[in-house]
Amino acid sequence: MGPTASGKTELALAVARRLAVEIVVADSRQVYRGMDIGTAKPDAAARAAVPHHLIDLADPDEAFTVADWVDRARRLVPQIASRGRLPLVVGGTGLYVSALLDGHDYAAQPWSPEVRGRLTSELEAEGLVPLVERLGRLDPESADRIDVRNPRRVLRALERAEIGGGGVAPRATPYTGPVSLLGLERPRDVLYRRIDERARALFADDGLLDEVRPLLDAGHAADLLPMSGHGYREAAAHLAGELSFDEAIELTARRTRQYAKRQLSWFGRDPRVRWLSAGDGPADAEPIVSAAVDAAVAAGYH
Repeated sequence: MGPTASGKTELALAVARRLAVEIVVADSRQVYRGMDIGTAKPDAAARAAVPHHLIDLADPDEAFTVADWVDRARRLVPQIASRGRLPLVVGGTGLYVSALLDGHDYAAQPWSPEVRGRLTSELEAEGLVPLVERLGRLDPESADRIDVRNPRRVLRALERAEIGGGGVAPRATPYTGPVSLLGLERPRDVLYRRIDERARALFADDGLLDEVRPLLDAGHAADLLPMSGHGYREAAAHLAGELSFDEAIELTARRTRQYAKRQLSWFGRDPRVRWLSAGDGPADAEPIVSAAVDAAVAAGYH
């Protein structure tokens, strides 16, 4: 685990060259089909080298919650283990990891600083109307029941809808098997530089605009939840003539840095995480990979 742009995929693929693993992707954006570049989804070469699970599960206009993800992940873990392989969970969505390991009372605790921060930013940037419209799609009963003129009530209802499918999912019990939690960290200035470089590459070289055009042409509106992610919102705004090319890059980088701060806050609260420092070097440096392998062995992997 770790913040965006820290090198989690790079490290995971290096571990896969040393151990028999299958990767379980814990990323709330990579579950959507057709959204590959902006989500840094593992490419074809990575998927050919090691099995990857829990990507491309839904279309951008389909509701997908943490409860949906946990249900699939909980069934996958024993299946992977039964094949004599190590389930290697990789991702930056802290709520997914927490719900998988510790369980989550979706009905009683439908709250996440990650989701709350994003929704609050959207409220400040776009106003209340787009959030009310999204709530109507995700949970029309709540939209009819609450006072949609009250921003606080709309935010809480959207949190419930996004995290727990409207708060109707059952409580997941904690995972009882052996586990080792590894976090990949970098100095803040290094991480922010990597984020800025990734934002420039997304627009200049990696083809994010070419990915967003067909999504919009297919009817996936810019106000859909997946399309509000950093990079996608800015690309759509640029294509609509609302942001210049440079403004889109800068706004993407700024929102991504804010997201990385929320990720670090989430993971930093868990005392079980063993942090591996990558400094300003590659995430697949031998000492980091060896530390990850040793942690897997210590947790009981043979």
